Amino acid sequence: MTLRIAVPDGALRAPSLQILAAVGVPGGEPGAVAGGGPRLEATVAVLAADDVPSYLASGAADAGLVAKDLLLERSAGLCELLDLRFGAALLVHAAAPGASERARRLGRLRIATRHPNLTRSYFAARGLEVAVVEVVGALDRAVADGLADGVVALVEAAPGSALQAGVAGLTVEGVVAESSVRLVAGRGARVLHTAELSTLVVGLRDLTARRGTP
Repeated sequence: MTLRIAVPDGALRAPSLQILAAVGVPGGEPGAVAGGGPRLEATVAVLAADDVPSYLASGAADAGLVAKDLLLERSAGLCELLDLRFGAALLVHAAAPGASERARRLGRLRIATRHPNLTRSYFAARGLEVAVVEVVGALDRAVADGLADGVVALVEAAPGSALQAGVAGLTVEGVVAESSVRLVAGRGARVLHTAELSTLVVGLRDLTARRGTP
């Protein structure tokens, strides 16, 4: 049976297609797992990153590459099969100067984010009340314009710059979650495509082991 694999568009598109091609699944074409493994018939669809979990949950795709922060945020009930160890990022809480004093005065923090569920869980675990402001555009601008006191933002986990990129002018207060790209399957696919998923996991596991941790 042909395995339908969903790949996120944007910055993760190229490395996602590259890692699949490395195990014999070039973009959109049937292929065989590299290294003489069992043949794996697969097609690849490039989708908006936020849409990949929905395709997997509905059965419109069988497997997909999804960032861990999105899996945690959506709580889609999907099956995480493998950490592919690329696309490393941190979801951080960063605050504007004087935010703590403002929070004491107003009784709660206003947090701009694209991760409302993770944000609420993070602050609830610390006994803090927050007003979550969902923002599509630049998060640091939300603070500069007075819309929020701080952000929960995703930043690259690059040495020396992980806690700065994307939160310019803000002070990082804590790490909400760690993220990297994961191979994920829908629950139905785990039953209908057991052999195909096993072949894909073996190929990708061997590849990531050879590459080592970035």
